[in-house]
Amino acid sequence: MNLSSISLQKYHISNEFGFLIEEPLEYLPEYFQQWNSVAKAMPELVKTKQLRDAVHKMTLLNFKQLHGHRQYRLAHLQLSLIAVGYIWQEGDSGAAKTLPENLSVPWCGVSEYVGLQPVICHASLVLCNWRYTDDGRTVECLYKLPGGSDAEWFITVTVRTELAFAEGLQNLMQVLNYAELNNKQELVDCLIKATQTVKSMQKTVSTMHEKLSAEIFYDVMRPFLTGWGGAGSPLPDGIIYEGVNDKPMKMTGGSAAQSSTIQCIDAILGVKHSQENNDFLMNMRHYMPPSHREFLSAIERESKVKSVVETCDCVKLREAYNQCVKAVVDFRSYHIQIVTKYIVLMANRESRNKDYESLATMGTGGSSILPFLKSLRSTTSDCLKETEN
Repeated sequence: MNLSSISLQKYHISNEFGFLIEEPLEYLPEYFQQWNSVAKAMPELVKTKQLRDAVHKMTLLNFKQLHGHRQYRLAHLQLSLIAVGYIWQEGDSGAAKTLPENLSVPWCGVSEYVGLQPVICHASLVLCNWRYTDDGRTVECLYKLPGGSDAEWFITVTVRTELAFAEGLQNLMQVLNYAELNNKQELVDCLIKATQTVKSMQKTVSTMHEKLSAEIFYDVMRPFLTGWGGAGSPLPDGIIYEGVNDKPMKMTGGSAAQSSTIQCIDAILGVKHSQENNDFLMNMRHYMPPSHREFLSAIERESKVKSVVETCDCVKLREAYNQCVKAVVDFRSYHIQIVTKYIVLMANRESRNKDYESLATMGTGGSSILPFLKSLRSTTSDCLKETEN
């Protein structure tokens, strides 16, 4: 069997865990104990309005005392949680316009080292914030957001969605292989399996409803996932990272679009979005680890899947491809349902949390969320028409 020219290991992607970090660290060495303790206590410190005081007591640590990729990734997670707690502890009206040097200098240094932005993002909150419990079956998160068990459920469901993708990743790479070899029969079988991967991801996302309250997500958790800067933000100019820059910097907050999973499947299937939406998705890649965005670019260059389907006279292949695309359309439709429940309906309540009025119906990633998601679904559906004979 021909192996893919795209090596997962080359792009720091796990055969077993996909984009997730294998066995992420929970604590940094003793020198960084201040970061360990404040990040662990972040939800309680925010609740009691003590997080800013805790940050002011922290000393400026030398981030170059960190060793290895996993320590740096954990540091980015810890400092991101501490920073968003510091910024949003007092709500919109009391949002901090400046991060103190003892936080901003190491955060920006760590961010530069790992190739991420100094803002909370999917790569930290999800990809290196998980572990299996002792039974090896249950996922739990290492660090939490305000929101108690609901917040932990939000993170662990997102982790399990990444794991559902990872289970099908080797097969997805074979989709690329067999398209390259023009092996239609094997390509059919692999596309059928790829469809099951997307359905498994949707089934996992659907468990979000089981233990995540829409009110807690919107009123308690969501503010700490948002970024800063731009129209509608309580910090329209962004924030000043003291000791790093004199002018405010704008940052996009955490977003599902920062996950490489669906962007990977789009790339394999040859799904093309509108220029405006594609620009946004490309911007989201700047919040992914550099090796992961390079991986997505490599797939976009190499995938011949759609061209093989469009030029073939094999009915089974077109059917298998279209079933896979349809599964992605269904996934996007389900995502719209989730967003409607947890954001749009919550934003329209009279009883919503007025401390964070600026969020309205914007996504934490800064997009006007429903039109954006519906447009992505529409351009995905267009692939079905393009492959019909």
